[in-house]
Amino acid sequence: MKKISRILFIFSAIICFELPALAQQDAQFSHYMFNSMYYNPGYAGLEGNTRFTGIFRKQWLGYASTTDAPGGTSPTSAVMTANTLLPFFKKSTGAGLNFLYDSKGPINTTELQLSLAYHFKIKTGKLGVGLRSGFRYENLNSNWYRVIDQSDPIYTSLKSSPSNQMKADIAAGLYWQTPKYYIGVSASHFTGTKYTYGIDTSIASKLSSHIYATAGYTFNLSGGLIKLTPNAFFQTDTKNYTYLFGAMATYNDKFYGGVSTRQSVANREVTQGGNTINNDDIIFLIGMNFMKDNAMRVGYSFDYVTSGTQAKTRTSHEIMLSYVIPSPWLQAKPVVRTPRYRQEEY
Repeated sequence: MKKISRILFIFSAIICFELPALAQQDAQFSHYMFNSMYYNPGYAGLEGNTRFTGIFRKQWLGYASTTDAPGGTSPTSAVMTANTLLPFFKKSTGAGLNFLYDSKGPINTTELQLSLAYHFKIKTGKLGVGLRSGFRYENLNSNWYRVIDQSDPIYTSLKSSPSNQMKADIAAGLYWQTPKYYIGVSASHFTGTKYTYGIDTSIASKLSSHIYATAGYTFNLSGGLIKLTPNAFFQTDTKNYTYLFGAMATYNDKFYGGVSTRQSVANREVTQGGNTINNDDIIFLIGMNFMKDNAMRVGYSFDYVTSGTQAKTRTSHEIMLSYVIPSPWLQAKPVVRTPRYRQEEY
């Protein structure tokens, strides 16, 4: 355990030095405990099977713009992931695929990325070390902006420039998993990508790097009939910080429910009061596992905003669907019986 902690600490320190102080730009999800493949490439293949997961999120449902500007809707996000154990290197490698669509005001983001991970068996657990690479495509709807001066050179440049750009993206992560607990840390957007849309690069939108950390521990209660899993999630770009803490209870490995709280803290100018909590949510989650070997999982989360409601409605909603199939190379080979070699006892 000391060795794992040392590796995680070194990895965290390295990625902290790499991060610029810019605003968070990644999509947020309340099913963070079931969405490790999206946040951490080191998770790829650690389950030892093939899992497909999809999550759809509608944030601040019912929000309506107070102006006549087009596109005044609340954020909408959808992520689909797949990961599997591979037969290479003594079945110690995994692969994953992420697809993301995220709509925030005039900017629509699409990501498609491939992850590869190598697993180290350490005592009762596995440590996944992973890398992820792919592209991030952004589309800017410049006609959605309301401007005071229609002849502003930046605005006219945006209107006449390409409305979309595609850039390369890179992420890395470590994920340590045992039957009792898990710990993960990862970082994304190492490339320092800038989206200029054909205008002056000095005012370009830079894609900031992000750090993610997650952990959870499972307690078996009532002889294992009930499992209680406290969990935590942390996200930052060194200027904005998001914390989630909660717990999940599972009954008979079939039904689960939980409560989490989200707190976001953003750095503001000193003249604006310094640091401030700009978002507080209470999250309720319910779901169930069904089909043979609990292959299918369906979940729903309800977010209730408790602060900062001046510019948003109070509720957000998420739906999750996950399906798992065994990896074919882990299944036992069927016994081949032939009359020639079969002996019967009479």
